[in-house]
Amino acid sequence: MSAPTKLNSFTGTGYGEKAVLTLPIGPTYDEIFIETNLSAAQLRRVTITLNADEIIVLDGEFIDKLEAYKGLAKTAGFFTIPLADISAKTKNGMNYTGLVTEAGDNITLEIEIAETTSGTPPAIKLQAWATVSARQPARIVVPQIKKHTMQASSTENEFLDMVSSPLLLVRRMHFLSGEIHAIQIYRDFVKVHDSSKSLETMRAKRNRRFWQPDIYHFDPMMRGYYIDELFATAHGSELKFTVKTNKPVGSIPILVESVLIVRPDLVR
Repeated sequence: MSAPTKLNSFTGTGYGEKAVLTLPIGPTYDEIFIETNLSAAQLRRVTITLNADEIIVLDGEFIDKLEAYKGLAKTAGFFTIPLADISAKTKNGMNYTGLVTEAGDNITLEIEIAETTSGTPPAIKLQAWATVSARQPARIVVPQIKKHTMQASSTENEFLDMVSSPLLLVRRMHFLSGEIHAIQIYRDFVKVHDSSKSLETMRAKRNRRFWQPDIYHFDPMMRGYYIDELFATAHGSELKFTVKTNKPVGSIPILVESVLIVRPDLVR
């Protein structure tokens, strides 16, 4: 059973400052909700750090776009950091993505707040809540959302720098450019994915996913079968993304949702 809980207060909640909150250990975190009077643009950087590793890196605007892509309603004054993937079709799929905490963990939530040019800005309201579930005996996976950047100086561009491991599985990749019209993926010189913007937009609609402006969504688990349809990054020689654009765009930021298996001996 999951339940909502109020988290401790932030420190450093001024304009141009970094607000910091230490998460209590014990429960499994499914989602974290930020209640605030700040706008999406004012939440410049939102991170969760687990034992010195930034496992979640977002900003206010992309938080809203990610929720909108999944078809989840937006409520004014709230921003949701997804840990467990509540769009999974099974409870086991959700459990496979929550952030399990263990004794000795150091987990912090940090929010970089934009500066203000207003002479008398309103006092900042900033409170964090969470949906938590029962303590689990061990952390098997770590949910991650991290940012990468690829070069796109031509109309056919290769991304070869994806962090990969037999234990790293991709949930989704969000390419932040409206100029992309097709993506192909090759694993060890074998084509494993070949699709276009028009086809993926159609498939997304069939599965109640909603493409956002100026983003190309690569979503191998859009049907909701979380565990079976994660995209493996393991390869012997090369994992290559060929990204085709209407024109050169210089560079393309990529937000990668993934899970890192940290206890493969416990994976069923």
